[in-house]
Amino acid sequence: MSKKRRTKQGSSAKSPRTDVKTPTVRIPEQSTPVTVEPWEPEYDGELRGEQSTGGVGVDFNFRGVVLPGVRMSFGDLFAQERRREIFKGWGYSVELPAVIDILAHVEQGVITAGAARALFLEAADQLYGPFGCSGFEDPDEIRAACQAASGCALCDERRPWFERLLDRSDALWQRLQRPEVYPFAAGRRGIHDTTCSVVKRENPDVYARPQGDPYTQALHRYSHTINPHSDRDDFEGSNAYPSFTAMTAEEAKAWIADHTGPKGGRNFSRCQRCAPAL
Repeated sequence: MSKKRRTKQGSSAKSPRTDVKTPTVRIPEQSTPVTVEPWEPEYDGELRGEQSTGGVGVDFNFRGVVLPGVRMSFGDLFAQERRREIFKGWGYSVELPAVIDILAHVEQGVITAGAARALFLEAADQLYGPFGCSGFEDPDEIRAACQAASGCALCDERRPWFERLLDRSDALWQRLQRPEVYPFAAGRRGIHDTTCSVVKRENPDVYARPQGDPYTQALHRYSHTINPHSDRDDFEGSNAYPSFTAMTAEEAKAWIADHTGPKGGRNFSRCQRCAPAL
């Protein structure tokens, strides 16, 4: 009769889920001392472990030595005894056979310990984005580090989204400057004449696409405060960017039709101040 695998002692049961707001930072699991008893694996006539089922394979290339497909993973082990920055390896796991082989090459003088350490850190850096490591970081610390370095991986990732927002802002601003062609303007709370005082009050007096240091600061701000995967495609009401869509009469009629619910115009309103004639 096959023997069953014994479980680890000292692990605690997970507490029941409560109705609390999900934190913006995922809290790593704390490491706790455990006692592991010897166990014998079950054997049902079939050899196990012939294929990798977890992590990501990374090729480690030393001078004259290649370790292909070293399995690395992230997010399961956060040893508090060796806590450090994530980019320095905290939270990563490396398959033990590869570590043993690397130590053997170091012992034989084929590679240096420094070279091995550098490759481990390089692998951690390359996998930071694919493994979603930023979700485990403190947002305030990420923003501070980003400002100090004038950029970060998150800013690089969200730059295309930011550029699309700026393209949209440029187009909105150009239309707002031509009320004779685009006499109506739609905002979050309804439709107005483009020359309405409400439209003027809620849009910048002067707008120019940010360049240089203002661009870097704006990219930093919105990369670290707005989720580009949400339904919102604007600057969260910032008065530094145009927020109204100027339209022709035909476009305005189509906009009204698109925002009219089954019981009439419940999804839009006409400005009572300018009373757009549509």
